Amino acid sequence: MSDSKNNHSANSGHSHHYILPDSLALKTLLSLGVLTAITVGLSYVHLGPFNFIIGMIVATIKAFLVCSIFMNLRHDDKANAFIFGSGFLFLAIFFCLTAPDVFFRGDVYVNGKPLTMAVRGVSKFKKAWEPTPELVAHGKGLFAQNCVTCHGEAGLGNGVASAGLNPKPRNFTQDKDWKNGRKPAQIFKTLKEGIAGGGMASFATLPAEDRWALAHFVASLGPNILKSEAADFAAIGVDPTKDSAGDDAAPSIPVEIAMKRVAADAEKSGAQGNMKPGTENMGMDMHGYDQRLNAKTFNPNP
Repeated sequence: MSDSKNNHSANSGHSHHYILPDSLALKTLLSLGVLTAITVGLSYVHLGPFNFIIGMIVATIKAFLVCSIFMNLRHDDKANAFIFGSGFLFLAIFFCLTAPDVFFRGDVYVNGKPLTMAVRGVSKFKKAWEPTPELVAHGKGLFAQNCVTCHGEAGLGNGVASAGLNPKPRNFTQDKDWKNGRKPAQIFKTLKEGIAGGGMASFATLPAEDRWALAHFVASLGPNILKSEAADFAAIGVDPTKDSAGDDAAPSIPVEIAMKRVAADAEKSGAQGNMKPGTENMGMDMHGYDQRLNAKTFNPNP
């Protein structure tokens, strides 16, 4: 009798294993399914900042259901529940410490304006079409940031991305077969418009003076530097009698149109057999990319 009491006393100190009722499990699964449907639906509805707020509320509810029911925290030892809950306390402290920066650092966004506004700015160079050592040096830095991947550090057209491109990137040290010519004004035109049907993209989003700096540096890589003439300036709409860099408000195209063009080029390249091995499905992956980009919850994959 004494041993029985001792055994009962010893066992009373252990928590019993909780068995989750099937009905509660099914109700929780149904609730999680409904909440997931709400989360997916939010990606197709534009509610501004409320998309994020509602999404976080839904995610919090789902996390609570999983933790309290499927992870059995509501029946777990109190010490474990305290440790788990303290994690949320530290998360709240983190948000409190970062909130002042988010809410009081000023407007670093776009004031509700489109992200594809025309590029505007005060020019640092007067008559940027006239080469100077400062412009060429500035162009060299821009070349390292924007062009080396395809054209290589020396402009030989042997950058790391060149292996997957057809046609191959331009070798700037050669003086033949330039699509638009290799005068600075002609290179400026290429930077602004790109080359239709080729791998050269438009850099119209760069300020005009940056494009001039790039043009001068690229021209300097050739065997001899050609001088731009009046007809060349007229072709790009630049008045060489003025002091501005020219084309100061170069517009960029809307993102949707840009993505449609990228998808179309990818599909076309795939149909012509010009795709690098392993990228044959790129056109299919890009289908509807512009619509997915518009969604507040952006999913780059279909």
